[in-house]
Amino acid sequence: MEVLPVDLPNLRTSSSHSQQGIASRISQAHHLSVSMQRGSEQLLTEYVLRQGIPFGNADFNPHVPDFPGLPSPALSQEAWKDLSDAERLQQDVMAFSNLPAFLSAVKRQQEMLNSLASELHRQLETAGMQCRGMASNLKSIMTAMGLMPEPAVPVEPPNPVENFSKKLVGYYVCQLYREWANRSEEDLALLATKYPL
Repeated sequence: MEVLPVDLPNLRTSSSHSQQGIASRISQAHHLSVSMQRGSEQLLTEYVLRQGIPFGNADFNPHVPDFPGLPSPALSQEAWKDLSDAERLQQDVMAFSNLPAFLSAVKRQQEMLNSLASELHRQLETAGMQCRGMASNLKSIMTAMGLMPEPAVPVEPPNPVENFSKKLVGYYVCQLYREWANRSEEDLALLATKYPL
């Protein structure tokens, strides 16, 4: 029986290139997450500015409810550490795959409620595009790591009738976008330590 020789240096080089490819994708996604953090803060500020009382009040801080299709970004430090890389990435993928539908719904509502707030409309549109870009980047990272992203769950954003309820839902969505931008930055920063450039 013939034994085929194995070129170990070439295998190591191939593995090194694979690791570098993953590291590069993670770095790119992390840079985007930092940009999204800034953008999400600006979006929430602009949104609150356009909604009137009580949204701008210092003591206005309603609890953000759960929305079907959007996993909660809030985890204790211990629970967050207990997640595997695959679980963190999958939660990020689900959130950023589904957030654009919620942001688009808020944009449509705000175009009716605040038709002249063009800057708010622009920021909502930009946020949706960045979410789609982030979801694509995260799926690319998972694939490069040999992980299979789960298919996105179809979502149906709430569409309340009353104007105040519409404003409140929009506030919740902007809050969730900011929280997921912060969460993804933490997830990717941790992952980057395992795949250094």
